[in-house]
Amino acid sequence: MEKDTPVRGRDRELAALHHTLDRVVAGQGSVTLVTGPAGSGKSRLLREAALAAGLRGVRRVAIAADPDSALIPGDSLLRGLLGGPEPILASERMRELVADPERRYWVLAEVRDAIERAALRRPLLVTVDDLQWCDDLTLLAVRALPERLAADAVMWLLAGRGADGPPGYLSTLGRLTDGGAGTIELDRLDDDAAAAMAADLLGAAPSADLLAAVHGTGNRPMLISALVRGAREDGSPVRLRQLIRRQLSRLGADARTMLEVASVLSRRLSLPLIAELTHRSPAALLGPVREAHDFLSEDDDGHLVFQHDLIREAVRATVPGAVARTLRREAARIAVRENAPAVEVAALLADSAEPGDEEAIAALRRAAGELASVAPSSAADVSRRALELTPAGSPLRGEIIADSVRLLWLAGRAHEATRLAHSLLSTGAGPAAEAVVRLAIAAVSSQYSFVEAVRQCERAAALPGLPDTTRASLLALEGVNLTMVGDPPRADAVLAEGLDAAARAGDDAARAICLASQSVLALNDQNWTTARDLADEAVAISARVGAAAALWGSTQWRGWLDGIAGRPDLALEHADQGMRAAQRDGQAWLLRQWSMDRCKLLYDAGRLEDARAEAEGVRAMSDELGAGNYADCTALVTVGRVALHAGDLAAARRYDAEAARMRADEAPIVRHAGLWLGALVALADGGDPARVRELLSEAAASFGDRIPALGTPLDPADDVLFVRIARDLGEPEWAARATETIRRRAAANPSFRFLAATVAHVEGRLTEAVAIYREFPRPLPLAVALEDVGTVEALDEACLIYDEVGATRDSSRVRGALRKRGVRRRPRTAAAPGGDGWAGLTPTEREVARRVAEGATNRQVATAMFLSPHTVSTHLRHAFTKLGLSSRVELARLAHQHSDF
Repeated sequence: MEKDTPVRGRDRELAALHHTLDRVVAGQGSVTLVTGPAGSGKSRLLREAALAAGLRGVRRVAIAADPDSALIPGDSLLRGLLGGPEPILASERMRELVADPERRYWVLAEVRDAIERAALRRPLLVTVDDLQWCDDLTLLAVRALPERLAADAVMWLLAGRGADGPPGYLSTLGRLTDGGAGTIELDRLDDDAAAAMAADLLGAAPSADLLAAVHGTGNRPMLISALVRGAREDGSPVRLRQLIRRQLSRLGADARTMLEVASVLSRRLSLPLIAELTHRSPAALLGPVREAHDFLSEDDDGHLVFQHDLIREAVRATVPGAVARTLRREAARIAVRENAPAVEVAALLADSAEPGDEEAIAALRRAAGELASVAPSSAADVSRRALELTPAGSPLRGEIIADSVRLLWLAGRAHEATRLAHSLLSTGAGPAAEAVVRLAIAAVSSQYSFVEAVRQCERAAALPGLPDTTRASLLALEGVNLTMVGDPPRADAVLAEGLDAAARAGDDAARAICLASQSVLALNDQNWTTARDLADEAVAISARVGAAAALWGSTQWRGWLDGIAGRPDLALEHADQGMRAAQRDGQAWLLRQWSMDRCKLLYDAGRLEDARAEAEGVRAMSDELGAGNYADCTALVTVGRVALHAGDLAAARRYDAEAARMRADEAPIVRHAGLWLGALVALADGGDPARVRELLSEAAASFGDRIPALGTPLDPADDVLFVRIARDLGEPEWAARATETIRRRAAANPSFRFLAATVAHVEGRLTEAVAIYREFPRPLPLAVALEDVGTVEALDEACLIYDEVGATRDSSRVRGALRKRGVRRRPRTAAAPGGDGWAGLTPTEREVARRVAEGATNRQVATAMFLSPHTVSTHLRHAFTKLGLSSRVELARLAHQHSDF
């Protein structure tokens, strides 16, 4: 569609966009997908929305993808946010982030903060054209940011080619659609609209022959425009490619050559590069550019571009394939000479280099290294292309295969990584190269699959002739994962060998990991004092070598020991310090690690709403950093249990369905955690005894073994709950086995008073149990013990505790018990967390809402409160739900009306 003609046949679509724009002016965010085949008028619809936005005072940010920049991380996103008369982002800050090895997470955090700040000043329209050609990082932003900025006055308008596109694009469409995005599907125009469009372009009524040709295009606006233009110029309608060839033939040789070279290189014209390839000066291209004006236009940033991708494709089709490859290869040489970023060189080399081209292989490997931390899937593809170009007998093949395997694992493409790893073994690569790649895979997979990490370490450690430094790292990582898998005998042997190797190599980082892992084993062996001493030693060593040198956090484990011993308050102090350090140092993975710890510790501390928010924040970070075993054992189990306490059975069932993957895991400790959650949900959801027995049978057999029966992290209070359930099921042997474990643990560790409370509880010495529980900031075990006491006074106190922590389902159960005793207690929800209105906000939600109402962004709130931005988003969303709001504008207005807020 051309700008100077009316939009035909899209009245309904335009009306929908105008309505959505009115909503964003009122402060409500939205997401709309515009899909359709090439030439269906998507770009024109985005331009019309931009014009309407300008009339309403809505600021526009225009992002347009380029298929030739799909390998460059964030290219589309950053060009849109850094360009235009009012850039959203500061280029200096983005250059800092690009140099950051953890930039995948922090770039998104910065972009989110920038959009949020802009939307606070003025409603925002973000358009993304040609979404199917966006790079990985831009697609990640499009998947994640609309949901996280749902409370802001941001309208997202995203255009792409429907179900035609690469996997990352299709998954983005699915994620947005599942999240409730509105959709506009552009199909062919109806015959009347197509005829009206032809008349607009022609400036007269079209002939019958022209109309027949128009309908022969499938009534696609772009093709109608080209066809009518040809009829206007030559008196007869022609197809687009025929028209392009005809128009090219009418140009002078210089203009034609310029367009053909440009079409091979990129959608955007790089005049200096075209000049060098055609052996001209840039000034000499002025005439050809003017002559080719019918093919070109300027984008929002003033760059020369082809008017439409279909036009560029038609021009490129006139260039022989061999010539196109030669031009792109020569362009790559020029880019290397000019010190262009490696990823830009790789984009030119990927389809132009020939096998054996050593310069191309080296450039592709450099590009894969640059891409690894921000776009691992693209990095893997680039590395595999380097492998394809490497001759079979080259000594580099083993190294490139190792690189590719590691990148495929980082990208979550495990099956491809496994197949490629097997090819590495079949090539007879040396032990050192194989060990390095397996260590890299193990380091990555230890976040997602403990069992796979152990496999990789085992195979690597068995290789002959490894240096002590490599062997120490392998054994340390294998040992820590064996403790998580739940294989103590193998862990004992591996960790002892790992400590010897670390001593020989002088590797303190590996030594710290081994000691912390031995601490885990000591805890599971009921030697809690030894566990604490080993953890303290590991923390001291880690402090000397620095957190960056360690593959597993000794400080994290030391905090867990406090939490397990009944002091989540002390453990949360460790976690808060860790969150501060992770934010300060820009370590995204460590930020999430501490956040995973915090969600369970907050649950133990009885801060259920905060625990749920933290856990949901962890799960949101999976977009950037992936999911895995540890996230499941902490965040997934936490949100499931909080949902049970809150009486939200629908949510609990959803989380339990996700936990099915845990119950199928090879690692017993992960499987136990999933089974325990499943049993608790089953009890709440009708309590079918057969189903509960099925879920708990493995745990029942595990009490007394050297692994936690109910999953990780260990919680002695859960063992008490298991005994209560076993007795109710009529399984005295299960209850006896668990009780004996609880007794033995407490007897072996008399200095840990929380364990004495658990023994008194299961043995029925309830007055003593309640008295000891009161010494610890663990409100839920105390409330359970008070329920078991069963007096009116005890039940009344239990009810109050449940109300205070937001455990509405539990307080309802206790009120039922009180009614049976003739006592009625009204719910205290008016001032309890989980209720509606101002009084229903938790202290954290209230503080987040207060700061946001004062104009702070989520990032600013996160920094001030030492939370992740994802956790802040969750708190804000919960506050909006309780207050009946949908935007920051409404929150600010409501806060202004309540002086006490």
